[in-house]
Amino acid sequence: MGEEREEKEREESEASMVAEVLSVLHEHIPALVRDLLNVLISEDAGRRLGEAVGAFYKELKEAGMSPEDAVRMAREYMDSLVKLGRLLPGLGPMKLV
Repeated sequence: MGEEREEKEREESEASMVAEVLSVLHEHIPALVRDLLNVLISEDAGRRLGEAVGAFYKELKEAGMSPEDAVRMAREYMDSLVKLGRLLPGLGPMKLV
């Protein structure tokens, strides 16, 4: 009978540890997933911003603009997108492109 009680206590202890681990995971996993998604989305947003600014620069060059002026205007274009994205809460610059 003592062995059965020890076995039951061990099982309860293991169940308690599993419950504690699951509780910790439940508490921390959503934030980890959210942070990971933010990194991936930010990387994608940066890539798309670079593509948009690069395409703008290319169009300016093909239109005959000097490289210096094209770089200046592309930089102003990028700065404008970033500033506008910061002004609109929750809307990153890539959603404007």
